[in-house]
Amino acid sequence: MPEMTLVCGCEEFTCTSVSVKTYRRYTEIMERNEGESAQDAFEANLRILMDVFDVTSRTLHEADVIELMAAAKSVHFVMQNIITQKFYDLNPEYQQVEQEKSAFDEYDEENGYNEAEDEAKNVWQACRESVDRIVKMCIRVMKNSYQQCMESDIMSLLDYVAFEIRTIKEN
Repeated sequence: MPEMTLVCGCEEFTCTSVSVKTYRRYTEIMERNEGESAQDAFEANLRILMDVFDVTSRTLHEADVIELMAAAKSVHFVMQNIITQKFYDLNPEYQQVEQEKSAFDEYDEENGYNEAEDEAKNVWQACRESVDRIVKMCIRVMKNSYQQCMESDIMSLLDYVAFEIRTIKEN
């Protein structure tokens, strides 16, 4: 996983791993993020940065806006293109289906029939539910406590789950 950094004033914060708890919180914030205004998106990004880098709101206010946006972009890249992709890799039969444009898309958009927002929320809800299932498995199979599972590195845990899935017929 690439290293993520956040520069706030004279301090530099680094994140080299993402816990299960942090990823789950990310999915919750993304699901709730309406994205209707730039202010809402900015506030969601601040909440995400506070969780990922374990910093306070006061610390973030010392940072330059460009630094905040760069850090948020790197966090979104890691969360969506690396960690979420690992969830997809757990099911080799899963294929992301690209929806084709319809002649009625513009009409649907104008008349409020567009379901794109609901689909985006469902993706994050599905990710959160997948995390919950993996935590349950971690508790049952590895005999870890809930707290131990939530503090675990999500990449390592997903690698373990992938191993268990590959070797399930051997047991």
